[in-house]
Amino acid sequence: MSRLTHLLLLALWVAAASMLFAGTPSRAQTGQAVQNIGIIDVQRILQQSLAYKSIRPQMTALKKDFEQKFRTAEGELRSTNKDLQRERTILSPDAFAQRQRDFRKRVDTVQRDMQAVNRLLDRALSNSVGEIQVVAREITATLAKELKLDLILSNTAITFAAPRLDLTQQVLERLNKRLPSVKVVLPPPPKTADDGKK
Repeated sequence: MSRLTHLLLLALWVAAASMLFAGTPSRAQTGQAVQNIGIIDVQRILQQSLAYKSIRPQMTALKKDFEQKFRTAEGELRSTNKDLQRERTILSPDAFAQRQRDFRKRVDTVQRDMQAVNRLLDRALSNSVGEIQVVAREITATLAKELKLDLILSNTAITFAAPRLDLTQQVLERLNKRLPSVKVVLPPPPKTADDGKK
């Protein structure tokens, strides 16, 4: 998993956690003092959850499988290019030009396929992390009701908070129990114009 992808997903996670109770009027909004507050370390919950850890080996396996396929395709392209260069003195200019065009089309196709696979892998990762986010939000909301909390904040927005306000471990333990793993599912590739012609 690239560091950029990880940071983007982490940013989404933090944003989701910060908006957890956005739809519910707080006591501050209704003129009442906010008395009961909880804090969660979103990054720790994500990185240390069993579900998130279960995603990594699955993504690695998927990437390895596709990388092997594309290495094979790249090897075939290199072989085809060598054959094309050898045939340059044999083929007529028109025939050679046509072979070159065909080769370039094949190269473009492989490059597009690689880009499409990378997008699918990113979507698979995002969807899997999304499953964790949904469950974590539900757990956090349930915990807030049980503890009669008025507000739960992400620690990224807090300069200092008393340790007793930290609910991270409780959320993490419940998350690990409820969702010990997530199955990474590769989404179907998007339909292209060519699909409708078949």
